[in-house]
Amino acid sequence: MSSFKEVALKDSCFRAGSTLCPGCMESVAFQNIGRVTDNGVKTIFTIGTSCAEVSTLAFPNVVAWGRGDDSSDDFGKTFAILHNVFESAPTLAEATRDVADALTDCGALDRKVQIISTGGDGGAFSIGLRTLLHTIHRRARVTIVILVNEIFANTGFQYSPATMPYADTSTTPAEGAPGNMNPPLDYIHLAIAAGAGMVAQLSPAHGKLFVKTIERSLEVDGTAVIFVPAPCISGWKFEDGQTVELALLGARSGVFPAFVWEKGKGGSVKDCEMNASERPAIEDFLGMQRRFGHLVARDKESGAVKPRPGREQDIENLKAWVQGNVER
Repeated sequence: MSSFKEVALKDSCFRAGSTLCPGCMESVAFQNIGRVTDNGVKTIFTIGTSCAEVSTLAFPNVVAWGRGDDSSDDFGKTFAILHNVFESAPTLAEATRDVADALTDCGALDRKVQIISTGGDGGAFSIGLRTLLHTIHRRARVTIVILVNEIFANTGFQYSPATMPYADTSTTPAEGAPGNMNPPLDYIHLAIAAGAGMVAQLSPAHGKLFVKTIERSLEVDGTAVIFVPAPCISGWKFEDGQTVELALLGARSGVFPAFVWEKGKGGSVKDCEMNASERPAIEDFLGMQRRFGHLVARDKESGAVKPRPGREQDIENLKAWVQGNVER
């Protein structure tokens, strides 16, 4: 296992030039994954339609991928990207794994390859839940990275099955309505139940743990699924430069606790207390985002974030939902 410093000095295959929002967590995630995969093994990415795809692979105008200025003759330094529609990235990764294994078995391929599937939560949990679960259930030896920004950020900020309660989206508006009223899909336990070899919920805000977990996922026997909470500047409506702060606050408050689990070894929550009184207040997390402006407001005198009049019970409901996240 490489040290954090060793990984930081490696050559990422994700380069400058994407059209992702400045400070986007998806960009930070790709930078880190790109360095972890500079490990002497050829990497094949399968990327489904998502912000991460349309903002980095708009050929010939924007291609934010490449390791070095020239193509390397070193097989282990090279990588490939296969793009397919929203829901198919896990299936394409599984098929690629099968082909690589078949070539290895017949002697046509004598070097290892590592395969990583990426996509958004809309493509994974709504359009492509069937393909995600089938790939996990078949124990394909791939790493699946799902960037969870709780919306279809690429097509108009619509609700997704990962959207937290009361959030304002273009299809669950808060104007004249309470926002999203559906609790999000329990995707962590769904992946575990489907037979994953490793499941984690973790963002690059926890830098060392994120790198270590991605590195470990490439060695897992079976399917590794990494859910990356990715605060969306445009969809969550917060200020540039607050992405990491908001991701840490979301994890520490219990909205999306940092969690790592491996089959046969169990798992644990990181950097999040069980007792609600020892965690940051949920109001502070909500108060940083204008998508919850109908629920909370900052008091001008004290600076504290408080429920808007008449929304006190909604906040209590959210606190109960958060506590359930942590306890599960």
